[in-house]
Amino acid sequence: MARTKRHSKIEWLNFNNRHSSEFPLLVNTAGYCDLLSPFETYNPVGRDDFYLMYIIEGELLLDMPDFKRTICRGDAFIIPPKHMYRYSGSERIYYLYVHFTGSYASRLLKECGFDSLPCVIENDFSTKLQKSFNSMIDIFLQDEHLSIQRCACLLQEILLSICMTMLDSKNNSPIKTSLKFIHSAFTERIDVPYLAGLEKLSISHYTTIFKKQTGKSPNEYIIDLRLQLAQNFLCSTNMSVKQISHRVGYADQYFFSRLFKKRLGVSPQVYRKQCVTLC
Repeated sequence: MARTKRHSKIEWLNFNNRHSSEFPLLVNTAGYCDLLSPFETYNPVGRDDFYLMYIIEGELLLDMPDFKRTICRGDAFIIPPKHMYRYSGSERIYYLYVHFTGSYASRLLKECGFDSLPCVIENDFSTKLQKSFNSMIDIFLQDEHLSIQRCACLLQEILLSICMTMLDSKNNSPIKTSLKFIHSAFTERIDVPYLAGLEKLSISHYTTIFKKQTGKSPNEYIIDLRLQLAQNFLCSTNMSVKQISHRVGYADQYFFSRLFKKRLGVSPQVYRKQCVTLC
């Protein structure tokens, strides 16, 4: 388990859990988990910070609303704040993790291409990435002079390394053209047959490849992009729910509100109030 003192389960899930803008990038906690028997981790309300995990050995099942993936050796995943998560494993699993926050955290993730969270980054195992992770964990646990700044530098190096891996994968991806189109026009009406046509693939083959690479169907991927933009509008603007609904691609405000609540567990109005409370 992570090298921290013993806590109850819910305390451990939310250990050193905070949102902060005091530093551009701040590691709240970091460590490793080495489990030899079946386990399940469930956090029904999520954390206040970002959660990054990197799998060293074994595999686990990541299960969240409208998002279910098996994560294997070399893969990483990122979970945003206030997002319920559940994962489990049936055999030995060894992973590294970091919870982080900061005034630059959201912008850094977007600059690295992590526009739609949660996300899984498939990758061959990287010894270099493991070493960077271990160095960050060691510095965090030692809590020495300039440890906050050194951890932030290593975390940024880790995120950029994962980003480059993801870009290399996308550059060789058979859905590269359609993904680029989706990110440029996701607030407009987009049909799957049109996306498949961009890649010169059948609809069924395109959908299969898309889900394998992103963990979501094309429609789910587009919905997540729209709702992420809606969350940003709710927290950072005074636009009405109706205006936001139209801006992110939904002409029917009530359909948008139902979809928002189904995906995020609260209505747009309640989500906005929670943002104000957090600030």
